[in-house]
Amino acid sequence: MFDIVMPDFAGVYSFLGSVFDPSTSGHLQKLKEMNPIDVETALLLMRNLSINLTSPDFEDQRKLLSLYSASDGPGLGSSRSSALATSAPFM
Repeated sequence: MFDIVMPDFAGVYSFLGSVFDPSTSGHLQKLKEMNPIDVETALLLMRNLSINLTSPDFEDQRKLLSLYSASDGPGLGSSRSSALATSAPFM
């Protein structure tokens, strides 16, 4: 019989979140320490994200994200946050 191997989704998403956190490092080492199924899952999710973000369907979201700077923070009085509030009613 075959053993069913499931990815550790909590670990995979934690790793993916750390990739976008500028205060963390050592991502390649962490990837090398992960189980093969978790590595494959992380790479598939990153590939999917890359495809989605380059899709013309996401042009409006890319424009919106380009208005936001992490150094500015989500200050409510800034012109950028006002642009976000008016452009993205779902936020």
